[in-house]
Amino acid sequence: MEMTKEDAVSPVVGVMLMLVVTIIIAAVVSGFAGGLATGKEKAPQASLETHIQLNGGMSGTDPSMIIKHLGGDPINTKNTKLVTSWANETGVYHVASTVTAVYNTTAADYDESSLNTNSGGSAAFNEPYLVVPGVMPGDDNTLWFGNYLMRAGDVIKVDSNLATGPYGNTVTDKPIIRDADLLTGNEIVNVKLIDLISGSAIYDKNVIVEA
Repeated sequence: MEMTKEDAVSPVVGVMLMLVVTIIIAAVVSGFAGGLATGKEKAPQASLETHIQLNGGMSGTDPSMIIKHLGGDPINTKNTKLVTSWANETGVYHVASTVTAVYNTTAADYDESSLNTNSGGSAAFNEPYLVVPGVMPGDDNTLWFGNYLMRAGDVIKVDSNLATGPYGNTVTDKPIIRDADLLTGNEIVNVKLIDLISGSAIYDKNVIVEA
């Protein structure tokens, strides 16, 4: 029997179709596997702005720091670490890392680099605190670092002259900006906010100290 042109072409077309299907399936499987491999939590994406003022404390003689949330994802401070670092003119490097203190623990449970109170009382007062006009953070623990979500428009602040917080804890900015009393105008402080779930930086900025 004589083979027609259609009979000769059909097997070739079939093989090509099988190859196309195989390639598509392989691509889908590869993409799925890659998604699983990179499927870890992502850090919040947000635009932030930081100001460090040399004489910005309530007494007018100590540094203060404010961080403004300009837009983007909310930041859960419970899952966030604040790290600051700077070097003075002698080359001495100062690094501090602030995490959320656990309620009813004491200052003795933390080293100075991770605690933002400087008394032996319960380590419950945490800076940076969420700024709410007319409300003292010592009166509302929802304003303490670790207890609030930082959303677009919010401002958080570190102020060494906030008198005392609950349980007699004296507030200090030194563990947040280590040796902050040694800062001078125009020095540069690196400020990082790190998402503890993903391990990635939410924010990383060199900030010039304002005299």
